[in-house]
Amino acid sequence: MGALLLAGSAAAQSDALYFSPDLGSDFTAPSAFDGLYAGVLIGPISARKNNFNTVGWDIRPEIGGVVGWNQPVAPGVIVGAELQGTVATDFSSSAYLRLMALARLGFAAGDNSLIYMLAGAGRLGESWAFEAGIGAEVMVTSNMGLRLEAAGIGQLGPVPNGNNVPAISAMRITSGAIWQLDGGPVSTGFSSGPVTDFSGFYAGINIGSLADPQFNFFDDYGHGWHLSRFEMGGLAGYNHALGDMIRAGIEVQLGANYDTSGDAGLDALALARIGVVPVPGVLAYAAGGVGLVEAAGAYAFGGGLEYALWGDVALRGEALLLGRMDGAPGLTGISGPTTSKVTIGTVWHFD
Repeated sequence: MGALLLAGSAAAQSDALYFSPDLGSDFTAPSAFDGLYAGVLIGPISARKNNFNTVGWDIRPEIGGVVGWNQPVAPGVIVGAELQGTVATDFSSSAYLRLMALARLGFAAGDNSLIYMLAGAGRLGESWAFEAGIGAEVMVTSNMGLRLEAAGIGQLGPVPNGNNVPAISAMRITSGAIWQLDGGPVSTGFSSGPVTDFSGFYAGINIGSLADPQFNFFDDYGHGWHLSRFEMGGLAGYNHALGDMIRAGIEVQLGANYDTSGDAGLDALALARIGVVPVPGVLAYAAGGVGLVEAAGAYAFGGGLEYALWGDVALRGEALLLGRMDGAPGLTGISGPTTSKVTIGTVWHFD
């Protein structure tokens, strides 16, 4: 009788949502990115406007650590939170702290990788600050991965020294080694699933640069003239198969661009694409379309290459030239397609 009661209790608990629900394996993929993790961080940080720090090197290394938690919420999707703490030093008499509480939204890529977006707030040097960026983690052993992330940093309110700069005024590119402390051992291979044929709907995240050397789109917003900015954004589209090798489609891109002087802007493009799949897992394509850059009408053309590194998730590289729809010359008196948008990204194909 006692055994029956215990069995009944265990069955009731296993059915209760509050008692360790048994999620399907597709909800936890990849299983390493689940639960507690910790690691070490290192990389350069640039704070050149003398608002977060006023002495020492403008660009310097920072070293520190991270601890956080990942929670799967849907097939291949995780949300999480982490604390980062680093010391940025010029190895003389100048050093400052970066202490950030960050939220993360991540998407599985294949069997061993996680692509994520992050945002949060904390302290940088002498001021409260916010951060936003994009990163990636790749498992290289059964429980340890390598991380690379980039984030823009801006002020939250005025700084004590009075050198206030709007928008983004600092930036970091951080690498790290991350140990997954709760997840089970995982494969270090990139994919064991089927390879996309690059047809159907897709969506992705990209990162790169927007350069305007003739200043056809960029202006002096009170912080000087700057010819290049960092770019982060997303994309979505649809490819239609015209036979075994040809793909035709449409795509929408939305990006945020910034530098560390306080300049920031948005760009949006609607593109038509035509591509070829010369071998399984590879798509080479040309693209062209119109949109807005810095609120000015723009046209764009170029191309790119996708490689199905993670099976149904591809690594992309793309380069576009942009020009003003009205043909107006820039600061240097030169018009035409002289602005470039160069990005790398990760694309999830839902075919």
